[in-house]
Amino acid sequence: MTFQFKRHSSSGDIAEVTYELPALPPGVSGDLHRAIERYAKAVREGPDDADEEAFLAVKAFDAKNVQDVIAKLLYQLHFNHRGLDGETNTLVIIESNETATAAIEFATVTLDELYRQIPQCWESARKAYHAAVLAEKEYDDRAWTPAYQLSEAGGPSVPDAINTEYERLQEIRMNAEDVLLVIPAPSFAEWAIKYLICFDNGRDLNGMTDDLCAEAKSLLEIAPSPEANELGLLLAISRWEKPLSAAISEEA
Repeated sequence: MTFQFKRHSSSGDIAEVTYELPALPPGVSGDLHRAIERYAKAVREGPDDADEEAFLAVKAFDAKNVQDVIAKLLYQLHFNHRGLDGETNTLVIIESNETATAAIEFATVTLDELYRQIPQCWESARKAYHAAVLAEKEYDDRAWTPAYQLSEAGGPSVPDAINTEYERLQEIRMNAEDVLLVIPAPSFAEWAIKYLICFDNGRDLNGMTDDLCAEAKSLLEIAPSPEANELGLLLAISRWEKPLSAAISEEA
């Protein structure tokens, strides 16, 4: 991808040249995400200097992956050149002088390189996710579950070091999962993998329901329509037939 900041349509109370903050990439660590949300709330709601205090948590966070580095860079840039569109309550980066212009240009080049390091295709994201799941399961089998079972049998509590490492591996897996789930599945086999990740074995990632439905319709080549009703959609679904080439291949 080629990263570019998007110009913001400024209202009259902020600088003429402003840029929107892009959405955080999938896979940002949960603690960092929450720190950024607190910072954004402080910018919007105050009181004075609350944003400076809230930003300290963002700055102090130890990045766990490239997505964290991107998030920290974006919000460092905002903190240094911060603005708020009072009409839309949108955080914006203000290009007010040559120093700001140079910082924005440097950040654009750096962010472009960083975004390229996030898996962009299904197979690379799947491999990263598989490796993360394997690492978590190996530690679970070797360390956490034995320590937990010993604790349940009346022994000492699970050591803090084991819990901390287990939580670290869980977060790596969840971040890799976030990246995988936003990449369009190339076929229904990969779509089924995404569905099972979201809903099998008692999981209920209901926030993914609309995305999965939209992806399934895309794979079925059902065009989105704002006028579509329930029966119209069911008719389109029931009309679908396996492509002739695939049917012939299976029969052979």
